Amino acid sequence: MIAVLASASAWADVQAVAGGRRCIRARDQDELLRLADDVDAVVVETENLLPVLRVVRHINRDHPLLPVILITEQDSLDFRHLASVSVEAVLSHHQIAARLPSALKSSAAVVFRLQAFGEACMRNESIPASLRRLLGCALTSVPPPRRVQQLARLLHSDPSTIRRHWRRDVNSQGIQRVKDLLDWIFLLHALSAKCPDRSWRCVAKSIGIHESTLSRLAHRCAGDTLGSLNSDGAERLLERFAKALEDSFCAKSR
Repeated sequence: MIAVLASASAWADVQAVAGGRRCIRARDQDELLRLADDVDAVVVETENLLPVLRVVRHINRDHPLLPVILITEQDSLDFRHLASVSVEAVLSHHQIAARLPSALKSSAAVVFRLQAFGEACMRNESIPASLRRLLGCALTSVPPPRRVQQLARLLHSDPSTIRRHWRRDVNSQGIQRVKDLLDWIFLLHALSAKCPDRSWRCVAKSIGIHESTLSRLAHRCAGDTLGSLNSDGAERLLERFAKALEDSFCAKSR
């Protein structure tokens, strides 16, 4: 789902290339901020860059993994102001048809796959019932819960109960802790935010952690460096994560 703050003509252009994804048009910046809680991308059209920086900063702060795409005809000299915010892409109006689909696809592919994993887990009766909802919530939430306490609040439970169920029902060769599950998901979202002209330092800063912390997650979860993960691509890491999930529960289905 895409939240869009744009003129009528740009709104029509965005809808035309959204690829079947639902678009919701915001009436103003405040409504856009409210919509940001429930979407997986934000598109903002502006004639003047400075007035939209406030809303982009709020989105960066509250939803650090949510991609923001700007549509503007601003003079390039004003783009220096973008140094204070994180955006997925900046397009001119005539580039919407050519570039917006790829910008949306690259930013949302991992989110869609994780949501599909979550929905599949909730339907999979070989996974213990106590963990289906946990997996569904962890995998489909955008942004993903970073800590077990955050996941517990989403599930209206408490951290100790969640950890106890996980320890009881997961296989010894699988993902051993709920925290490890959340780290895997967070790493995948971080990889989805990486693009050729965006450094890992910028990615880490945009999601509120240090680059060294992100490097440790890559090593602990995937046994790899950030550079190697980026070279292999998000699809490869998704496959490895899917295998780790399978290893966590497959023996219990026999």
